[in-house]
Amino acid sequence: MRIGDHSTYRPRLSFGVKKLLLELNVSLDSIKSDVSFNRDYGFYFDHSIYPSSKELTNLEVLVLYLEDRRFFVHRGFELRSLLRALRRFLRRGKIGGMSTIDQQVVRISSKRSERSIRRKLREITLAYLCNFHLSKKEIFDYYLHNSYLGYRIEGCEIAAQKIFGSSASDLTWEQAAFVASLYPLPFPKAAWETYSSDLGYPMSDPLDVLTLCSGPAERWSKRVAARMRHALKHQDFRPKSL
Repeated sequence: MRIGDHSTYRPRLSFGVKKLLLELNVSLDSIKSDVSFNRDYGFYFDHSIYPSSKELTNLEVLVLYLEDRRFFVHRGFELRSLLRALRRFLRRGKIGGMSTIDQQVVRISSKRSERSIRRKLREITLAYLCNFHLSKKEIFDYYLHNSYLGYRIEGCEIAAQKIFGSSASDLTWEQAAFVASLYPLPFPKAAWETYSSDLGYPMSDPLDVLTLCSGPAERWSKRVAARMRHALKHQDFRPKSL
């Protein structure tokens, strides 16, 4: 068969299976490295919550309840999350709430958050693969300590120390509910500057913090308060498989 010139000089496709697999492998290795570093050197950063612990702290219980109740059951992705996102879209006109903790760990580690179907599929794939290389507690611990929780606040340990002057493992149920609410609702800059400059800082009662911050961030304060009330009704929550 004779091949014409138009085929000879046709450019190669930029997207291929081999390239995709290579990119996924590199990304997976990077995520594994980040999670392992968090696990092995958490003591250096004064972590009080560790993946080796068999008991869940108040904060862990409430974060799991609010963020991903079936975290220890699924493999990084759930079809029911699509239905939940669809219901939210029909009610509020916005798509959200479909990311598992595993997927959020991929997003934090890779620092990729662009809104595209390709990015989401990549995120789901990597979250699924992570479950074959890392334990659920290791993934969860990385999420707890590396999520953005507000202005100059990264992770639960820094949040607990800066906001309440306490370690993350010693938070009361009320304090834990406040910090757990920061994962989807980070502490705004204006509210933080108001709180951190107050003569009563740091406060021990989360409601006092919200009252003070209601001036510069009223909508945020109300949303956090509502989320706290919801969380505190489920202190007896225990995830399956633990």
